[in-house]
Amino acid sequence: MRRYTKVDTVKRIWGLVKPYKKHLVAGLVLQSLVILSYLIKPYITTYIVDDVISLGNYDRLLPLCAGLIGLTLVIGICNFTRSMLYERMSQSAMWDLRTGLYAHLQEMPYEFYDKHRVGEIMSRMTGDIDGVRHLLAAGIVTVFENAVRFVGAFIFMMTMSWQITLLVLTVTPFIAIMAWTFNKKVRPLFRQVREQNATLNTLTQENLAGMHVVKAFAQEPHEEEKFNEENQKLADMHLKVSWLWSSFVPFMDLLGALCTPIALLGGMLLTMNGTLSIGTMVGVTGYIWMLVGPMRQLPNIINMVTNAITSAEKLFYYVDFGASIKEPENAQTPAEFKGHVVFDHVNFSYGHKLVLKDICLEAKPGETVAIMGATGSGKSTLVTLLGRFYDIQSGSITIDGIDVRRHSIKPLRRQIGYVMQETFLFSDTLADNIRFGRPDGTMEQVERSAKVAQATEFIDHMPQGYETVVGERGLGLSGGQKQRTAIARAVMIDPAILILDDSTSAVDMETEYQIQQELKEVLKGRTTFVIAHRISSVKNADQIIVLDNGEIAERGNHKTLMEKGGIYYQMVMDQMSSAVKVEKEVQ
Repeated sequence: MRRYTKVDTVKRIWGLVKPYKKHLVAGLVLQSLVILSYLIKPYITTYIVDDVISLGNYDRLLPLCAGLIGLTLVIGICNFTRSMLYERMSQSAMWDLRTGLYAHLQEMPYEFYDKHRVGEIMSRMTGDIDGVRHLLAAGIVTVFENAVRFVGAFIFMMTMSWQITLLVLTVTPFIAIMAWTFNKKVRPLFRQVREQNATLNTLTQENLAGMHVVKAFAQEPHEEEKFNEENQKLADMHLKVSWLWSSFVPFMDLLGALCTPIALLGGMLLTMNGTLSIGTMVGVTGYIWMLVGPMRQLPNIINMVTNAITSAEKLFYYVDFGASIKEPENAQTPAEFKGHVVFDHVNFSYGHKLVLKDICLEAKPGETVAIMGATGSGKSTLVTLLGRFYDIQSGSITIDGIDVRRHSIKPLRRQIGYVMQETFLFSDTLADNIRFGRPDGTMEQVERSAKVAQATEFIDHMPQGYETVVGERGLGLSGGQKQRTAIARAVMIDPAILILDDSTSAVDMETEYQIQQELKEVLKGRTTFVIAHRISSVKNADQIIVLDNGEIAERGNHKTLMEKGGIYYQMVMDQMSSAVKVEKEVQ
């Protein structure tokens, strides 16, 4: 991935503003009027001192005061209008960035989320976006105002007294050197602060999400210790930034403050020599703060801009993280999904670890294929390849004669109903969780899907029935209830291919039997992949695949595999002996 320089990042931030450049230009025009008003004020003060006070031309006092009041009104109105324009611009630009980034994250494959922590992503989507927004809302105008005010004050001072102007400017090179050094040192620290902040957010998110586990094992002190350790690291980093700030800023303030006595000393000598009027001296003094102010603001500007650029770099990292799985050119979609699946010498690996080796498998439309094997043998990985959530290293997987890498991704995935091993439900109503894959589904279809999954048994007893909100990640439900809701969700989309990944492990055997009886009608005409550990869930499958270390060790139906007396036979015997042992212990 290309590494962007600071200039590249600034250009990309400009890309966010470009659609709203009318707001930007209008704001800059208004701010220019504000700056011009400030620059005119000392000139009016000069005339008040020289013409009105010194020469006694009191008839000019009222127009000059009216001019000062008018300029004050212009400043107030322009500042209000400009701030509203820039706030709208910044919020609109961040809406675009936030929406685009969220949509981009939706397109990221499983592999991306295997490597990136949710808490870190959340930190980017909140804190870092706000850092960029602050630059657009206030940073642009601050930089523009200080730059123009400095140049304007310099020009006006030169017209009034070039000698005092040059005296004041003798200090500026030292301020510039210190500002450049400060920026060079503070930028890496800001990057470290952002990284640590993301780490702390990740730790917090994971801890709160797993609070039930933390409390179950009474590990609150341990988690508090971990949090305190990371929190202390963040505090130490902030202290480093503060120490750096305290080391540079007072010196820059001191150098800026020296400009005033230097100007006053030079002005006094010029006034004593008769080469400078008192009014001009007062006017020049008014410009000194406009000249010195931007120099004194330099650390704050550097702080804000550096912070925003660091935040933008983190955001653009995700934007530039291209999806490894993309919609193919000339994508194909079968006229009718039948669910004919063929694995042809498929090899797949996570990184350098080979997980599936030379898998050859055919599932004809309407067949049920059971996949068994020890934990880590590649069962769940095999079925995730059907929806092209990962790309294989070699071989091919075809559905209805089309390689999944040539399929149009969204239509392909809509034809595959997943009941995943780890059931995830949204913090929403039971009805909306069931119709998640088919938002336009009717209530009648929801109830029918729930009946197939044997979910009506508990839904009917819920306080609000189908309108009961299940809580975050479905924590308001038991494991079996979540699994039945997930089965109903998969059935609801009426898929050509149904994948049941250990989908009844959390229900009792009686409920499992009832679900299987209801599913018989649903499974007709669908290609079904069943991953299970219970023999009762797989014995009626058309073919049973036994995986061992990522390879197909055995295949056949229940009868042929029992006759073979291999791995499958041993699994059956082990389960039977365990059941007998439990029965004896109960007796």
